[in-house]
Amino acid sequence: MVVFTGANGHGKSGLLEAVHMLSVGKSLRASNDREVVNHSIARDGGHVHALGVFNNGPESVRAQFDLQVTAGPNRKMGESFNRLNLQSKEWRINGVKVAPVEFVGRANVVIFEASDLELALGAAAVRRRYLDILIGQFDTDYVQTLIRLNRVRQSRNALLRGSFEVQDFEEEIAFWDGRFCEESTKIIQTRREVMQLLQARAAPVHKELSEGESLDLTYLPNLGSAARAAESNDLEGTELRALIYSGLMASKRKEQSSGHMVIGPHLDDFRINIAGAPSRRYASRGQARTAALSLRLAEASLVTEFAKRDPIIAFDDVLSEMDSMRRAVILERASQYEQTLLTVTDDALVGRTRLQGAQNFRVARGNVSRLG
Repeated sequence: MVVFTGANGHGKSGLLEAVHMLSVGKSLRASNDREVVNHSIARDGGHVHALGVFNNGPESVRAQFDLQVTAGPNRKMGESFNRLNLQSKEWRINGVKVAPVEFVGRANVVIFEASDLELALGAAAVRRRYLDILIGQFDTDYVQTLIRLNRVRQSRNALLRGSFEVQDFEEEIAFWDGRFCEESTKIIQTRREVMQLLQARAAPVHKELSEGESLDLTYLPNLGSAARAAESNDLEGTELRALIYSGLMASKRKEQSSGHMVIGPHLDDFRINIAGAPSRRYASRGQARTAALSLRLAEASLVTEFAKRDPIIAFDDVLSEMDSMRRAVILERASQYEQTLLTVTDDALVGRTRLQGAQNFRVARGNVSRLG
């Protein structure tokens, strides 16, 4: 266990975010590259660099992420806060430049931080992103299928909006319909299987953390109707593809008026029920935090099983709002993995015994120093 102690706002979360970026190739929280760099680099240009060496027995992976930013000409005051003049972005494994899809999953990190409450309380996009990152850590084919699906969707949406002229619209749209159904079938099948595995692992963890409350996860593919989504649970391959196609045909009028697709995996969700009630409507913050922790610990178990190695467990200030019982459970489960990174504002939350067996660091004003 590695413990980073420091006051809020001094860089503890940024440190764990950098570790996470070296696993999945993108920020945990940021929606664009501008949010990754500090204001001075965005304004004046510079180099952003993250490098980590991940050991797995006799093997090691050197993961590297680089952004090169240049100062924009005639940069106006305040413009750097919203725009980034990105010159290059590169991912490297063992010094060799790779595509993002080849970068993801070469090192595995499972992280819990404050915004994870949104898994239980937030919008569908949060849960969808969680699921995609989870599966991507051990299934490269899934990541490649997601990329293909997004390209198909972009092309099909452009056709709907009339962004380019096509002599035979019906023939062209039929081509993209077929591609969309093919890739969607693979995505839905994989997500459904992983959700079942998550349920089996998260429910007992949640029961222990909550002292008996149930946790139920239900995958909700967006196929245009609840009936069609329910029917999809029992279908595979060709039959599932046909069901997706029927949903696509039923949505034609809506998508033509809106100019974009209104069904498909890019709109999927999964429902979290706590003690039989939907978390988005009825969960307290404490219940939401416990559900999110249960999902993360289940995620760690899945990554270990399918990637054939322990992930790094990273907990960003998870102990401060927990009672002593839950802290003990979390620390005990985290200790079962080869390495756990833990940030705290007060190391007393970790306990003297665990601190004595840990590597301890102080974080102050963005600088990290070893204690003891």
